[in-house]
Amino acid sequence: MLRCKSFLFAALLSGSFARLYAQPAGLNLKVFGYFQVSFEYRQDLGQGVESKSFNLQQLNLFLQKDLLENWRALVNFELVNSYSSSRNWGTFNLEEAWVRYQRGDRLNFKLGLQVPVFNNFNEIKNKTPVLPYIIRPLAYESSLSEDIALEEFVPGRAFVQVQGFIPAKELKLDYALFAGNSPNINSDRGSQTGVDTTKLFLLGGRFGLRNSNFKLGVSATFDDLDFHLVAQFLGYRPSDFNKVPRLRLGGDFSLDAGKWFWASEFIRVTYDDDHPQFDFDKDFYYGTLGFHLTERLFAYGGYWVTRENALPFQELDVIALTPGLFYNFNDVISFKAQYGRVHFEGFTTRPPEFTPRIPIDMNANYYFLAISAFF
Repeated sequence: MLRCKSFLFAALLSGSFARLYAQPAGLNLKVFGYFQVSFEYRQDLGQGVESKSFNLQQLNLFLQKDLLENWRALVNFELVNSYSSSRNWGTFNLEEAWVRYQRGDRLNFKLGLQVPVFNNFNEIKNKTPVLPYIIRPLAYESSLSEDIALEEFVPGRAFVQVQGFIPAKELKLDYALFAGNSPNINSDRGSQTGVDTTKLFLLGGRFGLRNSNFKLGVSATFDDLDFHLVAQFLGYRPSDFNKVPRLRLGGDFSLDAGKWFWASEFIRVTYDDDHPQFDFDKDFYYGTLGFHLTERLFAYGGYWVTRENALPFQELDVIALTPGLFYNFNDVISFKAQYGRVHFEGFTTRPPEFTPRIPIDMNANYYFLAISAFF
């Protein structure tokens, strides 16, 4: 079935390319994209384990068309981690498919599947050729989605969004409000998949302030999560965990001061339940300080932390120190190098007693090289 779907997708894309070149120029369909290929060398310190690997880390393919004056449509396909359906590698996602009405920069209205505004980085996280990172701040790194619960830290999808800015002398007051499905999306093949199984919504937004040198803002989302399966496993009443309110709070601040650059964010995720043994709260923050060595060469250093609770099962902190280099070779190609010193700390337990707590205390070195390109 997966092979059949992949063949169908390839056939559709091939047909799209063929029709694109056969169509009159006035139809104005644009096909473009970018990708990042990386090489990783890892050392698990204290365990004597080493590994190295090449990886097609991410590829994005876009189809864009201006429909009418002020109206635009865009579709974004994303493939991660050397995607192959036949080998069960990586992931393939329809990331975006929306129609936008734009009345200047002061008012944008989007309908359809989209990545919502949250903090400063969520909207631009997939634009690998213009980002200095190989591994992005951890809550945004799609290649780590099998290891980090990314969509618990940041909202991944919305379906309605209004955004823009209000000018105030030399400042701009940014605003964004969005709505989408709750996290309770059906994946059971016995019934219609991809639809919300509740009457709940994801609601969120960001308000900020910026000028040509700095940008700051606060973000929030609210939704309800169904934890009844976890409740059953722990022996609680499932009805107590059908609608657990989840609140994400975020803040961002970035500064461009000549050759120096600073970017930072925090995210706090809390679940409002009445059971002290149950704790799935999460924290994330990062700070990156950069310096333009030349017009094309950029150096940076970052300190990134994620803290994931899944009590009583596990608690894990990931702390990364990461310097790197970014070289903008030309308008379509960039080269990158990055090092990460990562510390893993926490504990895990074994059901059903969830004792004893088995400590996690590990250090690892990561070395990365990458090339990003537009096409």
